[in-house]
Amino acid sequence: MKTTALLAAAWAALIALSSTPLSAQDIKAFWATSGQFGPGDIKNSHPTADSRIIMSPISMWIIDHPRGLIVFDTGNNVAVSDGNCKNYWAAALCDGLKPSQKREDVIDRQLERLGYSLAQVKFVITSHSHLDHIGNIEMFPNATHVIQKKELEQAFHPEKFLHSGAHILADYDNVREFKFLQVDGDMDLFGDGTVRLISTPGHTNGHQSLVLRLKETGTIIITGDAIPRQVVLEGHIHRFHQDAAQYWESVNRLKLIRDLEGAQMFLSHEQPLFDKMGNRWYR
Repeated sequence: MKTTALLAAAWAALIALSSTPLSAQDIKAFWATSGQFGPGDIKNSHPTADSRIIMSPISMWIIDHPRGLIVFDTGNNVAVSDGNCKNYWAAALCDGLKPSQKREDVIDRQLERLGYSLAQVKFVITSHSHLDHIGNIEMFPNATHVIQKKELEQAFHPEKFLHSGAHILADYDNVREFKFLQVDGDMDLFGDGTVRLISTPGHTNGHQSLVLRLKETGTIIITGDAIPRQVVLEGHIHRFHQDAAQYWESVNRLKLIRDLEGAQMFLSHEQPLFDKMGNRWYR
């Protein structure tokens, strides 16, 4: 695996030597979805919430940045497309999540629809290693993969109870020779404040969220599963978490950034929000 502290040091040197300061006006971000999960009762994910039937978008972001095209999360694996879920995931997982992904929803087709190719993607940032966020990482063998060190360790060596659940090892069993930038905590990716990684553990050991600074939209927070739905902001924790105390600390961190910077939050699995604000560019 091409990943060491030396890579991080080289990255810092590269940023320091960058000759052209960037401004927020140079960046745009597109909110896409790799289909949906559902329908299902929200109590399956948030047991303390009032019962209601929901759909859940599988969020992905395509970020056009002067220093390289970025993908944040790669959605469900292409193999579950068009009703073929049970040929790849366990039947119980398919029946429980009910993925609606069509082939055209997959990240490669989303890129093509916007005029890009897989080969143009320079950076893949993964919020965490669950099946609906890391599913197509193998489509990007030449990109730099930016992930929290703890999350990569968990992905490669998940606890026994995770093997048949949210981690699908086949999603990333051929990536050990990929170029990984392993992050330990927060990071200003390009050193200019335009793309900031925010460590938000709790849902998983090394979950991370993304903060972008855009000229027209201002600051946006791409929460990942640190805050997947509005009910988390109302006090209803996600059932699938590894550390409840860390989970709420991460929620509060993102709320503080929102309040201090006047930021908008984009919640990864909130269908009404995606219906209103998804499938569009933010500049």
